[in-house]
Amino acid sequence: MAESVELVTQPSIAPNRGDVIAAILVGGIGVTQVVAMPLLANLVAETHHVSGVESGLVGLANLLGTAIGSLFVTVWLGRLPIRMVSFLAAILACVAQFSVALMPGFHGAVAMEALAGFGAGILLALSAAIVGASSNADRGFAFILTLQAVVAVIVLLGIPAFANVSTLVPVVAFLAAVQALMIPVTWMLKQDPVTADSQAEGAANNSAFHPAIILKASSYFIFSAAVGVLWVFSGVLGSLAELPDGVIGQALAVGNVAAIAGSLLAALITSRFGRVGPVLLVCVTVVVSITLFSEHMGAGTFYAASSLFLFAWGGGLPLMMGMVAEVDPTERVTSLLPVLAFAGMGIGPALVSIIPEVHGLFRQVSVTTIALAVFSFILFFAAHTLWRGSESRFPE
Repeated sequence: MAESVELVTQPSIAPNRGDVIAAILVGGIGVTQVVAMPLLANLVAETHHVSGVESGLVGLANLLGTAIGSLFVTVWLGRLPIRMVSFLAAILACVAQFSVALMPGFHGAVAMEALAGFGAGILLALSAAIVGASSNADRGFAFILTLQAVVAVIVLLGIPAFANVSTLVPVVAFLAAVQALMIPVTWMLKQDPVTADSQAEGAANNSAFHPAIILKASSYFIFSAAVGVLWVFSGVLGSLAELPDGVIGQALAVGNVAAIAGSLLAALITSRFGRVGPVLLVCVTVVVSITLFSEHMGAGTFYAASSLFLFAWGGGLPLMMGMVAEVDPTERVTSLLPVLAFAGMGIGPALVSIIPEVHGLFRQVSVTTIALAVFSFILFFAAHTLWRGSESRFPE
């Protein structure tokens, strides 16, 4: 008995404030490649004189590389020397990103983009695992999402300024330079593997495969799919409503500011208002935003709709990441959250085609988004109830 008590009370190697700050910086800057893809993929295709359709291979390669990097972290999380691995991953991300411009052929550029994604995937997964193991994961995730939104604005404004029809060097040098900021930050991280800053709440809960953990991760994935639909189709819906491209771009820029506000609000409230209420409010906000999109909407309505869904996106993701982290004792599922978000954003828009075209794109987008938002909350509520029930059966 004495030995078992000693094991439970033994201090864990939990991330300190410096680790968490470094992880937030890495997670925020590590998304550089992902937010650059809408512009970078086309530039790579144009430089190598391939069709616009083939430009999708650039984004696909980067996403697959990111997924494999995150899976690598998930499998080896408990054994990885954090500082060294993150340092090497940051260098790989920068060197591979710059090498995209040095490849003589299109497929070589795609391969380099996959390698760059692999390095970024490692960094994003380590960031999520470290923040998830901290004592206030909600706030840490909210700051990551805030920084990611800021980086997105910088990257999307910077790429057109560096774009050159004859060479990719200025653009990839710019992206590599942004990512290079992570290299010195990685040395702020501890060398030890990630260990959660919480005690097991009973043998039944001490597993990454507890049904509540899987359900909450699924809820996060479905929510990402819902907002992904709006992100992909909002500009198209604005064009169908005959709004000028300038108005659409400005509205989405304002929406990114709203996303930052949503993330900061999530950082302030953390879990003090419980989980059910804030998550329900986020899902309702997404539903309300899609009802504002219509064929006859004006610029003001488009501004409001875009700001609402991006506000919900910015505030909802950190809340949902925090709800997974609080029930994940191994941090393995938590380390996969960045990939789940990107996968959801990719799959969500593809589901729109399931709705018959006869109803029009506005109805297709509306039905798909509402169904995904409602399903996300149902999964979350089921997971929340299941976890609380298991806590009552296996108290500390």
